[in-house]
Amino acid sequence: MTAARQEKIRFLLQKHGNLTVSELAEQFGVSEMTIRRDLKELASMGLVQREHGKAVYPQNPQVRNAVFITRLGEAHKEKLAIGRTAVGLIHEGESIILDAGTTTLAVALALTKKCIVVTNSLPVADVLGMRPEISTILTGGEVQRTTYSLMGPMTRESLAGFNADKLFLAATGVNVEKGLSTTSMAESEVKQAMINSAKEVILVAHSEKLGQVFYHTFAKWEKIHKFITDSGASPEIIKEIQKNGVEVIVAS
Repeated sequence: MTAARQEKIRFLLQKHGNLTVSELAEQFGVSEMTIRRDLKELASMGLVQREHGKAVYPQNPQVRNAVFITRLGEAHKEKLAIGRTAVGLIHEGESIILDAGTTTLAVALALTKKCIVVTNSLPVADVLGMRPEISTILTGGEVQRTTYSLMGPMTRESLAGFNADKLFLAATGVNVEKGLSTTSMAESEVKQAMINSAKEVILVAHSEKLGQVFYHTFAKWEKIHKFITDSGASPEIIKEIQKNGVEVIVAS
């Protein structure tokens, strides 16, 4: 619950710019002491800035870039294991789509096979662009400063022309009943375009996202072929997901 609350705190700060400790405590129905602990942890990772009695979302572009890189540090061992497992599913010469996100960034970090990669993630393109065995294609679109990803009509139109072998998809929330969700309608639309442009859809998500539901559901389980997560995933939830015909792979 702590991780989910902290993710929602970040979302609210991104939306409002800044909020007081008392406002956040009232929003989540917890004590101000609990919120201060959350903010202290988020600030230690560079995800928010603390000021007297309130929290502020970072505005400096250099700080935001550091924030994105820092996010890979959250459960980085598990994410890197997921990335290595995902790369094991890629065959030489295939064309793949890499969604924006820290776990898909972990896939990019592990990827050295000859292939074609289409992505809307600037950090992913930065990682892969220097590898001569990989042809990297960056979609068009408007830069989202909070995630360093590309979004909007141009992004969706770019994706419509591709027929990828595999999509490695990210999600903010992963829920048995509600499916896959995120905090932005623009993100949802891009993810749906990615799903429509790939033969096989592989969800990559850390176990802490299991059970979470956010602003908008962009896909139900019938759209997903495989799901790669880490060993922290609940066996009961895994069984429920498998009932939807999804192959679940637990990265060691």
